[in-house]
Amino acid sequence: MKIKTTLLKNRQAWSMDNGMLTLTMLHGGGHIASLTLNEKPRVNPMWIPVWKMIEPWEYNPGRDKSRYGLKLIASICGHNLCLGWFGDSSPEETKAGMDCHGEAPVRRWKMLGKKETCSSLSMTCRCELPVAQMNVTRTLTTKKMSDTIHVKEVVRNLSRRDIPFTICQHVTVAAPFLEKGVTVFDMSAVKGHTFPGRFGKTQRLKEDTAFTWPKGPGIKNRVVDMRMIGNEYKHSADFSAQLMNPSRKDAWFSAINPKLGVLLSYVWRRSDFPWLGNWEENCDRKTKPWGGKSLTRGMEFANTPFPVGLRRAVDMARFQGQPTYRWLPALCQETFEYDIILKDVPGSIKGVKDIKRTGNGFAFNWL
Repeated sequence: MKIKTTLLKNRQAWSMDNGMLTLTMLHGGGHIASLTLNEKPRVNPMWIPVWKMIEPWEYNPGRDKSRYGLKLIASICGHNLCLGWFGDSSPEETKAGMDCHGEAPVRRWKMLGKKETCSSLSMTCRCELPVAQMNVTRTLTTKKMSDTIHVKEVVRNLSRRDIPFTICQHVTVAAPFLEKGVTVFDMSAVKGHTFPGRFGKTQRLKEDTAFTWPKGPGIKNRVVDMRMIGNEYKHSADFSAQLMNPSRKDAWFSAINPKLGVLLSYVWRRSDFPWLGNWEENCDRKTKPWGGKSLTRGMEFANTPFPVGLRRAVDMARFQGQPTYRWLPALCQETFEYDIILKDVPGSIKGVKDIKRTGNGFAFNWL
């Protein structure tokens, strides 16, 4: 039971070990870069890029733009928080030096305090967002030998005007946990819609098409099983937005690798994040630093359906009956909460039918 300063791939980080699992969060960008069961320390579901990462404050456009393109790509890892806007900045914002997904994933996060007892751990960090005129305070809490970490994020408006914003928990998994034709994904989705435009060089999904999860609308009238990345394409890239069941208080997704016997799941308040974006990068991006070598899948729960930036989200206004952005009133704050679950599962498990909150944790209904 301990919280300590550590390094991950030469990046500054904090680790939280509750005896059953260990979570590692980077100072640069606040990325949750690693989450492992202590009995299976080599199985980290979170995405560690194949390229050499640098700290976001080390990024020099003159030197590093040709290597990485964006500052975010130079430092991205695992689960990152997109705040202010989700997706590309506008042309004018880009010209002014702003990056994809807002400031939070490229700012330095600072430790405000930690609490270690014989039965629980708690760690609180903060990130200042000077352009957005916000800050975000994240508190991670867990109990001894628990398979769950509770996360609470408080977003505060520091200005004397109301601010429109979008927010996304950009959870990205990769190998060895992610394996084509093996790793199975489930979620509390009722319907979906593919990205409204071209997303990848090679796509397995039709553009701008409604569907019912998990039967995706494939090109050439194929039906795509969205529960996994299959072996039908050597290279592909897609994005789709899934609307979480509006009749439920909580929303969830799960990812299981039955070969490794590991499950990763997130549970959150559906009113906070009505959608889950499914981003698939199947060795499709050939530019630096990708080089056609990355197999990743993003489970990106958000208050907006598509990664199109704040301006387009505001212009869209509503989608599938839900607002596509929120307002943060002047000098006020909003609180977002979710739980991260990592646990051993038998290899015979075929997936998750449902997850329900109980008095002392979560109950899984298996497939």
